[in-house]
Amino acid sequence: MRVLIVPDIHNHTEHAEYWLRTQEYERTIFLGDYFDNFRDNVTDARATALWLRNRMETTDDLFLLGNHDAAYMFPHYPQFECPGFTRAKARGIREILRPEHWRRFQLAHAEQGWLISHAGFHPTWIEESNVEKLLVRCERAMAKVRRGAFDPLFGAGVDRAGTQLVGGPLWMDWDSLIPTPGINQIVGHTPEDKVRKKAIRTSENYCLDVNNASVAAILWVGKVEIVERVRRRGA
Repeated sequence: MRVLIVPDIHNHTEHAEYWLRTQEYERTIFLGDYFDNFRDNVTDARATALWLRNRMETTDDLFLLGNHDAAYMFPHYPQFECPGFTRAKARGIREILRPEHWRRFQLAHAEQGWLISHAGFHPTWIEESNVEKLLVRCERAMAKVRRGAFDPLFGAGVDRAGTQLVGGPLWMDWDSLIPTPGINQIVGHTPEDKVRKKAIRTSENYCLDVNNASVAAILWVGKVEIVERVRRRGA
């Protein structure tokens, strides 16, 4: 199966649409951070929410949760709020995304030998290099937060002014990612002007967060192919 992986769009749904239109794939995985951008407003947030709702209701896309999305999914947790979050945007988004839509979000996903999440997992969170156990841990964390109890997997580390030594898969910076033997990871979250890679003999890791999804990736037979947007002359 050819899987299209689209990183952080931050309201730039037109960038996602470019990849959806130009690539050959059977399934799409979004890395999170659909919302919030500099000088955006409620209208922008509602437009992104409408786009998400349409994708959720018409496709089997996989939607990973980002730190900028968690604040809107769980608006009663002030510790989830990110730069750009406003109560007005939260109200606008939640008028559009209903519980059945929020249930589509996941903390992590395993695909073709890769662990895929918004920000990645530090070895602190990976028990015995076992991805299956980690995914169960993520499901339990989501259920716990939905019940109103905070889980450390949702927390930020000191690298993002958090209270934990190491951030979880919503918050960990790329600089804090340590290749874990036997685990390959694909993440977004940490913006830069190019794709980054860290590797050891038994672990490959990519960060795809480049200019609001100006790049994407195709995962096919376990191999990652980076695709960059082709710009027309004069564009």
